[in-house]
Amino acid sequence: MTTATAHSLAYRRDDGIWVFPADEFDSRRFDYKAGQHVVFAGPTQRAGKTTRAFKLLRYIATPELPAYVAVCKPKDKVTSVEGARLGFRRTPTWPVSPKLREMWDGKPPGYLIWPDMSNPDTALDNAAIATSLLIDDVYSKGAKNKEGILVLDDTVTKSKVLGLDRKMVMVITMSGAMGIGGWFFVQKPSDAGKAALWSYPNAEHVFISKDPVKKNRAYYDEIGGFEGGQVARISLSLEPYQFLYLERTHGYMCIVDSK
Repeated sequence: MTTATAHSLAYRRDDGIWVFPADEFDSRRFDYKAGQHVVFAGPTQRAGKTTRAFKLLRYIATPELPAYVAVCKPKDKVTSVEGARLGFRRTPTWPVSPKLREMWDGKPPGYLIWPDMSNPDTALDNAAIATSLLIDDVYSKGAKNKEGILVLDDTVTKSKVLGLDRKMVMVITMSGAMGIGGWFFVQKPSDAGKAALWSYPNAEHVFISKDPVKKNRAYYDEIGGFEGGQVARISLSLEPYQFLYLERTHGYMCIVDSK
């Protein structure tokens, strides 16, 4: 994973960091195993965290390792378009029974659990109930050797606004051994609930977008596991829609260009 082939469009920066096009990285260089946690870090809006996750799910999510995307927004164009592109089944509640056609075509590679958020009086309750039931169900399936990926976008909202911080920490600390991975999306590493704070040091894979806040970059550097301030320095040099990727087991880093 440290070199590019003759057919690769990857290039090496002057500082020695490899930059890989998204499709090459996602299809050939991202080695994901069931139960591993992933963090997508960086400021909200325009960073492309949700898009980056769906690009990875294109190659990872299968009927045997389904992705469960918990949505808590009334509208989310990226999630709607990408979910449909990947053939994810959309449902307002959880759990769901198999559709008749799934008896012949098989189960989908993923689900969009998208509760009714149109009424401000009931939106938060609907999202909290659906997401809580989803976490409980997927966790129980893990105890029965059924692997999966809990995609918990808007991590701060789910933790603090929906009151699911405790259950999300449970996913981080206890579900990995059962083959249940948690994918977390964090705008900043402070004042974001325990789930956000615990997700960084417990993730095998971390994707960091450019963050102008020095304190946040310092924290990424602290938990990154690399010496010499490399994480903070490189993350500050990222271009729009680029991510610094950190893989913990082998101490590997590169840049993924998602433009």
